[in-house]
Amino acid sequence: MTKRETLGGVGIALALSLGLSACASPSDISDLRAQLDSVSTRVSKLERTGGGGASSGGSQLADMETRLDNQKLRIARLRDRVERMNHRLDELMNKIETQNAKAASQASVPAPVPAPVKPPLPASAAPAAGGTAVVMAKPSSMPSQSPDMIYHQAYADYQQGHYEIAIKEFASLVEQFPDSHLASSAVFWEAQSHYNLKHYHRALALYDAVIHKYADSPKKATAYYKKGQVYEQLNNRKLAIHNYRRVLELFPLEQQLDDLAKRRLSRLDE
Repeated sequence: MTKRETLGGVGIALALSLGLSACASPSDISDLRAQLDSVSTRVSKLERTGGGGASSGGSQLADMETRLDNQKLRIARLRDRVERMNHRLDELMNKIETQNAKAASQASVPAPVPAPVKPPLPASAAPAAGGTAVVMAKPSSMPSQSPDMIYHQAYADYQQGHYEIAIKEFASLVEQFPDSHLASSAVFWEAQSHYNLKHYHRALALYDAVIHKYADSPKKATAYYKKGQVYEQLNNRKLAIHNYRRVLELFPLEQQLDDLAKRRLSRLDE
């Protein structure tokens, strides 16, 4: 390996260490930077001197190359560790959302309605002496489901991975009860169902509906975050960054979501 190639290796290693500075721990990155700076300085010195000490210089350069390879390996391991942490945080975020929705749906399940007490037959319907009672038939009517019942069933189907069914049920809730307190959450979970089916453009439209149609929706912050994830899937880095930044700008008190958005941004900025 030539001296120029060695210097190129130093540059690459330094670039990797700087790229990790937003993700790994400060002490790890500072240590790597210090060591790489030291190696870079020594290699530069050997480049300048050259000539007479070829044998000694070659030995020192070989030592530098070995140390650089070790540093690159450490950086690769740190990067892998950060990726695993980000993946676990994403899973935690989805788990929290699922638990919150489950708790909300269980809390909103209506209490069972007691069976109605049959009124006594009117005198006109009572059997006459030696006759047969006249039964007044009334058309039976099946009460429609409440928004709480539809939401509970739709979310149960979502949890079981029946996304196509859940989409229809959540859409039915919004269509029948557009002013329900559950409407915005139904739209959000309909979007989530499409996201899980990789219907990314439809999911985007529904996340936008949560944001713009339901101004006070409890899912608004998460909808921005999920839009960022959709744009990542669509390889649109610019719009992914924009939506993660909107989470930080508009919802500074959403600590867990802000942390996830920051980690996504750090990955996109690498």
